[in-house]
Amino acid sequence: MEAAIDVVDLRKRYGDVVAVAGISFDVQRGTIFGLLGRNGAGKTTTLESCIGLIKPTSGSVRVLGLDPSKRGDLARLRRRFGVQLQATSLPEKAKVRELLEVYAAYYGVKSDVEASAQRVGLEGKLDRFVGKMSGGEKQRLGLALALQHDPEVIFLDEPSAGMDAYGRRVLWAEIDRLRDSGKTVVLTTHYIEEAERLCDEICVVQRGKVIARDTPTALIERFGGGASVTFSARGFRLEAPLSGAGVWTHDGDRWTVVTDREPGLLLAEIVTYANASGSVIDALDLHRPGLEDAFLAITGETIEEPADEEPAA
Repeated sequence: MEAAIDVVDLRKRYGDVVAVAGISFDVQRGTIFGLLGRNGAGKTTTLESCIGLIKPTSGSVRVLGLDPSKRGDLARLRRRFGVQLQATSLPEKAKVRELLEVYAAYYGVKSDVEASAQRVGLEGKLDRFVGKMSGGEKQRLGLALALQHDPEVIFLDEPSAGMDAYGRRVLWAEIDRLRDSGKTVVLTTHYIEEAERLCDEICVVQRGKVIARDTPTALIERFGGGASVTFSARGFRLEAPLSGAGVWTHDGDRWTVVTDREPGLLLAEIVTYANASGSVIDALDLHRPGLEDAFLAITGETIEEPADEEPAA
């Protein structure tokens, strides 16, 4: 089956600044594909190349078999994809209802404003002025506008930026629904939880390059490291068979073991052993590796840190 999106050796320069330095990936139809990286990594530049907002310096992009850098192809694509940008400029004096109706008219489709608002958690707010909406509500309105014409492919640039916990739950449920209905979704994000929760496949992007690509589970298994159990226990002495459970370190009464075994079962063994030997456990903690651990191992950076360079991305 032909991929919905095919990006080959994409490069983009702004003068002396390299925003994208040779990114390649393909996105299969009916999947959620994520570009994960810190701010400035080149994610937005890549997305903007896919939707025809900017022209690549070199390389190629194909969306549904068409080249968005060509005017004729882009005109044909506009009715087939939807876009929610990280920052969308909407008239503050317009009401939610009016914007939904205008966007539907632009695409020549019948507007069901009530259903559109409900999908993104804006029911009861159709007569609210945009200027009175929170940042998260504007983001959800942007998603509703992007979906007005029932596109085949949806591009979402940092879709949950500025949203509270409720807004994120609504957004994630709608993205799941889009995939379940056969749509293809591409999102950029620097939220680890969002990428791990939603994406079928992830490209980790750093300084304009893809440095790892796989499913979230595979990335965690390959790069996340072992699980760990940490506990404080007075009078604890490490002896066989626990000594073979993993790599042990300790500082006084505080012990940590990094293990490839099931950490929950190992924790139970530690408690049983401590009780039998007369040790007194004061604290227990179990950590399973996640996508954040994998990201740190892959990039050498935590995702919250600012990038060393801030290209126009």
